[in-house]
Amino acid sequence: MVRGIDSLPPEKVSIAGPAGELVGTLESPLLDSEAAVLLLHPHPLHGGSRRNNVVRHGALGALEAKCAALRLDLRGAGESDGVHDEGAGELEDVDIALSWLGERFPAHRCFIWGFSFGARVGLDFYLSHPGRSAGFLGVGWPNAIHSWPKEKDWPRPMAFLAGDKDEFVDQDGMSRVSDEGADFVSISGAGHFFQGDLFQVRDFTRGHLSKWLA
Repeated sequence: MVRGIDSLPPEKVSIAGPAGELVGTLESPLLDSEAAVLLLHPHPLHGGSRRNNVVRHGALGALEAKCAALRLDLRGAGESDGVHDEGAGELEDVDIALSWLGERFPAHRCFIWGFSFGARVGLDFYLSHPGRSAGFLGVGWPNAIHSWPKEKDWPRPMAFLAGDKDEFVDQDGMSRVSDEGADFVSISGAGHFFQGDLFQVRDFTRGHLSKWLA
C-alpha cells in the first residue's frame, strides 16, 4: 500500500537504454490496472530524479486512476547510466521506456506525464512521435525559459498544470496550451515545486487520467 492506496509493493526496474541502464520505480494498483503512465522528472543538473516529490505525487494520482506508474531516471539522473543530454538523448530514453511498458502491459494504453524538464522532454516526444502514447500531462512546463515546440495542431488529449507563483512559468504564455485545445489548470499561490499544494498535483493527475479512461 502506498499513501493509503491499495497497491502492490514498489518494484525497482532496470531497462537497457541507448546510453546504458535506465533505472525506474514501478508501482501498480493491487487490482488490475487500466493503463500505464511514464513519469519524467525535473532537471537532473538541479537534483531532479524519479524521487522528486512532485513526481511521486503524480504517481499517486496515476495509481488512484487505476494506472500503473513508472517513475524513470533519465540518462545521467539518479541511478541511471549516461550523461545528461539537454533533452535530445532523453527522447530515446522515453521511447525505450514506453516500449518496455508496452511489453509489460500489452493491453494497456500508455500515457506520458512530466514535471518541468520532464514536461519539456515529454511534450517534445508526444508531438514528434504521434501515436506512441495515448495522452500527455505536463506539470510546471517551463515556458518562461524555453520556447514552445514549433509543431502546430498538437495531438490530444493533453492537460497542463502550473502554479501562478511559478517563476519558470509565464502565465500569459500558457495561452498557447488553450489555443491547441488542451486543458490548463492554474493553482493560485502555488510555486514551482507546489510546496503545500502537492495534493493538487495528485488530484490533477487522477482527474484527467480518469476522464480520459472513462
